[in-house]
Amino acid sequence: MEKKSSVLNWILFFVSVAAFFVFYFSPLANYITATLPFICYYLAKALDLI
Repeated sequence: MEKKSSVLNWILFFVSVAAFFVFYFSPLANYITATLPFICYYLAKALDLI
């Protein structure tokens, strides 16, 4: 079994976290919860939990 690279998942995780803070400090703060599933999913993928 080959070990897959998780670099893309880490990049997408950090992009999701950045989007979280952009929404947090913007007038669109109502949409902040839309970023939480992406943060959790890409963190779990990057850590090879799923």
